[in-house]
Parts: sequence; structure tokens; C-alpha cells
Amino acid sequence: VIEAVNAKYAELQIKGELSAILLHIAQETEELAIKERQNFSPTLKKWHPTASASAALMLHSCYGHVLRQYLSDVTSLTREAVEVLQRAGKLEKVFVQMVVEDVNEGDENGKTVVKDMVPYEVDSVILNLLKKWIHESLSKGRECLQRAKETEVSFSIIIFFHLKI
Repeated sequence: VIEAVNAKYAELQIKGELSAILLHIAQETEELAIKERQNFSPTLKKWHPTASASAALMLHSCYGHVLRQYLSDVTSLTREAVEVLQRAGKLEKVFVQMVVEDVNEGDENGKTVVKDMVPYEVDSVILNLLKKWIHESLSKGRECLQRAKETEVSFSIIIFFHLKI
């Protein structure tokens, strides 16, 4: 799955459709997680006590890999980037819920699975992109203000010399 995504990633990066593809992958991943929890985990529990939690961890890791690839190319805050990040946050909640439902309270295996889930940190990524956007906007505003001041000074000098003549 990851190899196929990597191949499509390079191809779609050129087309600029990456956000739509990531949203689609998130939807398919959520559907796969639900099918896994309903169909496979009950059978696999005979051999592995936290089958659903392990599956959630693996899906979380795979989608996280694709998400990190996407975020490495995101340079500014866009509507598409925010949609992808919000969808990733929703998907992460589905995975965490799967783990919580599968793990008994005192189960050490379950605690290990939860610790192994590296959070997507969606909110902090959005905040960092927002900070970057604010700094860029302030910088552009300062540049415009400086040019306006320079133009005003130049214009005042021209008028002054024109009136002298």
C-alpha cells in the first residue's frame, strides 16, 4: 500500500491534487479500520489478545507516514491543508477509540500499543502554519509600509523642487 502511495505521490504532486488524494486515503483507511474491527479482530482475538489495537496501530502508522510526506511539502496555510489535517485528526480519534475498546484497563500490552502511537499533532501543525502565515503577512505589510514611506518622501522632494522653480 505504501509503495503504491509513494508512486502516486510523485505523480500527483505535479498535478497538485495531493490534498484530495490524502482525503480519499483517509476515508478508505477509516473504512478499512471499521471492517477490520468488525470482521477480522473477533477471529484474531483467539490468537492475539489485542488484535484490533495492533491493527489500529499499524493503520495509524501507515497513514502517519503518508501524512508526514504530505506535510513536508506544505509551505503555507491553505484551505486544502487544513482539511487534510482536520481529517487526519478525525481518523486518529477512530484509531484511538479502536485501541481503547480493545484494551482491558490493566492490560500491559494495551498500554504498550497506546504508547507506540505517535500522535499526528494536528493542532500544533495548524498553529505553526498559522504562525508562519501571520509572520509572512506582517513582513509583507512592513515592506508595503516602507515603500509607501519612501514614495511619500520622494514625492515630497519632487513637489518641493517643482515649487522652487
